[in-house]
Amino acid sequence: MSVYLDTITLIMSCAVLLAYAKWIVTGANVFNVLGFVAVTTYLFAQTGWTVAFLQGDVWGRDLTNYIWFVFNSLVMIILGLIWFDRK
Repeated sequence: MSVYLDTITLIMSCAVLLAYAKWIVTGANVFNVLGFVAVTTYLFAQTGWTVAFLQGDVWGRDLTNYIWFVFNSLVMIILGLIWFDRK
């Protein structure tokens, strides 16, 4: 069941990646660039973890956990920037 749910978020992230790419071309700012990097990191983390899980690859699973850490950090940075930007 988890793989099916992951597929939904993969499809959504591909659409968001295309949107961020368009926004970077039309007017790059820190939010667009960080969003693009975050979505790209998410795609690497999710696909890598899913493949490692399906193959039973413990090392690959552990490596993608570090990529997840980078993604989570990027999301917190973006949220922090939005919060500071509103003040």
